[in-house]
Amino acid sequence: TSASRDRTSGPCVFLAIVPMRIRNLAGIALVAALLGACVAPLPRPSAAELETLWGVHAAALVPLSQWTLRGRLAVRTDDRGGQAALSWQREPARHAIRLNGPFGQGAVRITQDAGGAQLVDAAAREYQAATAEELLYLYTGWQLPIAQLDWWVRGLPAPGAEFERGLDETGRLRHLHQHGWDVQYESYQRVAGIDLPARLTFTRAADAVHPAMEARLVIERWTQVK
Repeated sequence: TSASRDRTSGPCVFLAIVPMRIRNLAGIALVAALLGACVAPLPRPSAAELETLWGVHAAALVPLSQWTLRGRLAVRTDDRGGQAALSWQREPARHAIRLNGPFGQGAVRITQDAGGAQLVDAAAREYQAATAEELLYLYTGWQLPIAQLDWWVRGLPAPGAEFERGLDETGRLRHLHQHGWDVQYESYQRVAGIDLPARLTFTRAADAVHPAMEARLVIERWTQVK
């Protein structure tokens, strides 16, 4: 009787009465669409599950001490901006960062090791300072957190400082606040079995000394990741 019928409605019930033989492409497309509607979205992992996923992911990232990445860096403040092609060769005891056309000033190569940092510009002039961050600021006027980027670019908080973070549904960093910077992780790419950042934006609010700043880093390629 009608009172005993299952009154559940929706596309999944409709599929139960679709004839076994579909005679045209329109029917096939309709059934495919209805099947898609029947797939329930996966629930977001619990906070405890996300922490477990993060622990596994971070444990794979921390040992990395060598890589080469290539991409593009764009920086802007309220009254100026610029961009450059970036190549960063990281070795266990040495960094070499090359900026091609950095903010309209030609090619620049910055190296840093335990003895300090050196910058060589397109005219082969050499400059020295204690850190790569200091050299970049003196030469270009841009103050970028290079020491922290050594960690942030891997998708990790820098050690030895407080931070706040949020995780995505797979336990990777989605956003990070540390050293006065907000870092947003927009996408990742799979490299050597590890998820590494592909696009990130880091911003700093204005204070009494520094203007507000935003920098966008697009990593087009990771190689020699160890």
